Amino acid sequence: MSATAPTLHPPLPLGVCVFPEIGPNRARTTSYPHYIHEVLQHAGVFYTGVELNKLDLVLDSLKILVTVGETDLHEKVKHKLADWVKAGGAWISVAGVCGMDEVLGASLQKPDMWSWGGAAFKSLGEGYLVKNETEHPAVAHVKRPLHTFGGVTVISRGAKVLARVDDKHGRQTDRPGVLEHVAGKGRAILIAADITGTLVRIQQGICVTRDGVPAPDGSGPVNDSVLKADDGCVLDWELDRDSVPGMSNFRCYLEPAADVWREVFLRSIFHAAREQNVALPILWLYPRKLPALAHMSHDTDGNEPEKAHRLVALLDEAKIKATWCVILPGYEPSLISKIKSAGHELATHYDAMTEGTIFSEKEFDEQRRELVAMFGEKPVTNKNHYTRWEGDVEFFEWCAARGIQMDQSKGASKTGEAGYNFGTCHLYFPVTFRGRKIDVLEMCLPTQDLHVFAPVELFEALLATVKRHHGIFHQLYHPAHTSKPEVGESLLMVARRAREEGMEWWTAKQINQWERARRDVKVESFDGTTLSLKSSETLTDATILVLNGKIDMEAWGFGFEAFVQTIEAGKPTRMQVQR
Repeated sequence: MSATAPTLHPPLPLGVCVFPEIGPNRARTTSYPHYIHEVLQHAGVFYTGVELNKLDLVLDSLKILVTVGETDLHEKVKHKLADWVKAGGAWISVAGVCGMDEVLGASLQKPDMWSWGGAAFKSLGEGYLVKNETEHPAVAHVKRPLHTFGGVTVISRGAKVLARVDDKHGRQTDRPGVLEHVAGKGRAILIAADITGTLVRIQQGICVTRDGVPAPDGSGPVNDSVLKADDGCVLDWELDRDSVPGMSNFRCYLEPAADVWREVFLRSIFHAAREQNVALPILWLYPRKLPALAHMSHDTDGNEPEKAHRLVALLDEAKIKATWCVILPGYEPSLISKIKSAGHELATHYDAMTEGTIFSEKEFDEQRRELVAMFGEKPVTNKNHYTRWEGDVEFFEWCAARGIQMDQSKGASKTGEAGYNFGTCHLYFPVTFRGRKIDVLEMCLPTQDLHVFAPVELFEALLATVKRHHGIFHQLYHPAHTSKPEVGESLLMVARRAREEGMEWWTAKQINQWERARRDVKVESFDGTTLSLKSSETLTDATILVLNGKIDMEAWGFGFEAFVQTIEAGKPTRMQVQR
């Protein structure tokens, strides 16, 4: 994933420099370092991409610098960076000290033992971030130990340790995880953990070639001789799950670990900007200052027409437009037409579970072609039946090659996995092992039919999580279950409660279109007072945030000045921001 933000003249106040990756068979502090661009682009934070060989030339025009990785900086760059921080700049370093011990207030820790082919530094390995400074803005949102994979072990040399990293069994250590150091008029924040590698590992999981390890309490028997997305999950049954409020005997993944990590990084930037009095422009995730979104999908397993008709009526009562993931043989033309005319989205439900089907690109293509003919249009969304999955990212590649722009297969197939077993309630683009972005958005599936798959008490816990992390609440209901009175009533309750919390219900197609259009918006100019944006697609009622002291809206724990304005395709959108 190598795409960076375009360079403006003068550049935006935030600059991002991903250090060049070293060659193979050498130890490194980060994996997928270019994934930092995915984090910022999804968050809508505007920034300037900076190449290492030009860092000293553009540094004076930046107010905040983000670097990713460890590298040997040239002495000239070291002196320039040190002087820049001391004069009032803010530096956020991800998993790298770069010989700048004095500025960062920390130094690398040497390995404990000698080894052939070993590293010159000690890795954090697998562990858990635990905050020390409970009210510090960068980590105040961390509610529980936060699973991490990789990074660099450092020793504080005067920096304040905001959070430590305990070992993978939850045993306490004194290893710093997030540090802050004031140097002259500026400051430096060192995030020792490998944020990018951690995000990719949690969100995408590991390659699925065999059954996963089941939950010791019997709630997640994933060793069922069926290969599924959740067989690749890397979160821990014991250390990453919490009890659902009011149900001490029901545990699930209530905290989206990947999203919490994203916020550690974003909040570090916002904290540095606020402390150094730097105005930052951001294109908010949703229109109209919405705090989060809601989405409902339906898997048509069984394809029973009478139940589908009842669900259409139920959705009309709930005032929801949903995404119908249709499994073959599907419905008769009149019912398909009824679903479409009601404003719902038709999507594929790839079946590699039913006897006679297999998990293969050929099978996927044949089923998709049949469904395209049934729908009379090309679908943009897919969910795999029973969350079937094999291999690493091959299935994403199959989707991308056929115009499927969004997938919903990463999720829970067993009750004990309910919640965020892939660590996120946000959209993300996956990457290959070599870091290449795949053009398919993933929207994970946290739970299925309430009263059937999970108790209804789970809903409020997940809803609160989504709102707190500004994500998308995704609820799946099967037509086969919604004819049961208690399940149908829960659907109406879910629809009402999400609206009460300020969320709008969108189809996956709408969500996909909005997210892609958002990422197309570019800054033409920004001088701290006037912001000019441009896009090739129209975004109606877009929300533009500026971190500048005035507060109209709270997000990620910070107050922003907020503007709701339509960004018209091909036309500059200008606005005055107050200071």
